[in-house]
Amino acid sequence: MPGSFNTDILISMKEAQKIILSSFHHTPQTRIIPVKDAKGYILAEPVFSQRTIPPLPLAGIDGIAIRSKETKGASEKCPLQIDGIKVNVGLPMPEGYDAVVPDKEIQVKGPDHWVISSVVFPHYNVIKKGSDAMKGQMVIQKDQYIIPYDIATLSHFGVRNVKVKKWKIGLIATGDEIVPLKKDPLPGQITDTNTIMISEYIREYKVLTELYPITPDDPDLIAKQITSACENCDMVLVFGGSSGGSKDYTVKAIEKSGSVLFHGVAMFPGTSVSCGSVKDTPVFGMPGQAIASLITFFNLVFPMLKSWGVPIPAKKHVIGEITEDINPCNQFDIFHLVSTRYSDGKISIFPLEWAFGHMTGMAADGILHLPRWSNGFRKGERVQVILIR
Repeated sequence: MPGSFNTDILISMKEAQKIILSSFHHTPQTRIIPVKDAKGYILAEPVFSQRTIPPLPLAGIDGIAIRSKETKGASEKCPLQIDGIKVNVGLPMPEGYDAVVPDKEIQVKGPDHWVISSVVFPHYNVIKKGSDAMKGQMVIQKDQYIIPYDIATLSHFGVRNVKVKKWKIGLIATGDEIVPLKKDPLPGQITDTNTIMISEYIREYKVLTELYPITPDDPDLIAKQITSACENCDMVLVFGGSSGGSKDYTVKAIEKSGSVLFHGVAMFPGTSVSCGSVKDTPVFGMPGQAIASLITFFNLVFPMLKSWGVPIPAKKHVIGEITEDINPCNQFDIFHLVSTRYSDGKISIFPLEWAFGHMTGMAADGILHLPRWSNGFRKGERVQVILIR
């Protein structure tokens, strides 16, 4: 549960979110990508058709193409003989013909000759040139989230590339004990998994990431790395070095490079999180423990990304009965990993015991939020769980 932080200096999670959202104003950069790769991106500018579609009038039905002016005066009492050409739906209209009459509304008189007993107006059953779009016509507005149907539509209109909004987040792992994923750790060493985990979450939302080299426990080196990352990224996440121990240098490094907005939030896991500003770029000091890092990312980084317009969908949730009591923790927002089980039409929520390693996270498929100053949950109570699988 909440560790060694002095609870008197902690700010609430809501206060931390408010500080984050009010401290930074962001205008995303842009990049041009092929339409075929645009799913999930946000358009940075409107898109205009490169073609007139259709490029000429088309038959709207199977029938007989006619010249509408030849039907003037036609009636049941005074049918008229006219010229006509058989056409199929979707094919170009014969030149000079401007209407299509279904077979049932016209009688055959001879080869290419027909008898009609009603007046037909121009463009009857004809798909007009440019009825889908004229060349140069706007077909999708700025800020639209691209779905597969949009990709087909843009391709239909001859669009090959689109300008989309671009966000980039830098990730820095710190610590003398941290080694890269490709290297087997020796006793006392830890594999860097946090940057891999969080970067994969980030990429789901079409945000670019840059993983910087692992930085030793040296505040000057960490500060230099942070400053470099802030010159190229919209946000920087620094993993480790935030808990307040003798070798936890992230906050000191942020102070060297910019300013610290807060250090320590009344949430668990994730109490040790910090946030600062370097070159007007948000820098988060993320907890080193994997689950704490993930919870912090969901609750503090996500809100900022959403405020920037990053297309992050709402998390799915379920409601079920909790299988044991969960006691309140006063001023802390607590996030419990849980396992959900479906049986006999009922959902049961099983809280998982907190552990330092990764296996608890492997067993979990949801997160249960116990708000600060709440009364806790009683066994059998219906609770809402955010799904993470």
